[in-house]
Amino acid sequence: MQEKLRSTVDSVAAASPRPKLEVVGGSAVPRASGKAQEPDSTRIYFDGDSTCVAQQYHELIREQAERFNKGPGGTLIVSGHANSADEPEAAVQLSMHRTQAVAALLEQFGVQSHRIVRVSHGANAPVVDLADESSRWINRCVEIRHGGLAPRQPVWSQRVRKSAKR
Repeated sequence: MQEKLRSTVDSVAAASPRPKLEVVGGSAVPRASGKAQEPDSTRIYFDGDSTCVAQQYHELIREQAERFNKGPGGTLIVSGHANSADEPEAAVQLSMHRTQAVAALLEQFGVQSHRIVRVSHGANAPVVDLADESSRWINRCVEIRHGGLAPRQPVWSQRVRKSAKR
């Protein structure tokens, strides 16, 4: 799986003006000054305004689900992001739909719905704070990370800037 993801990352990086990527801990992460940024989570990247999880990430999500189900329990925190080019409310909705798509796949792979915490950040909590238009794609992602104890009901958190409400 790592080799397949690495070759996909290399082909995408070669065909676009995006920064070089490196596979670290199951995630494709941008290199900074020749070094990979260490992720604390698995990232699933999306195209433009898409909410469709690319086929290349299905195996990675399945592996996350299997690892989680074999573990001691707790929750999986699935956090959706969007880039700053989107309108604030639209970005929250887009990241929410991306989060739902990844959570649905985790459920298909055996993770119980009540053990998935769904968070929609929109553009308010960028993965990487970049003003460079050619690098905004990095923030079009969903992060999956292991959390603490499982809640009784699915949890949604939507962060909307106060300025977006005006």
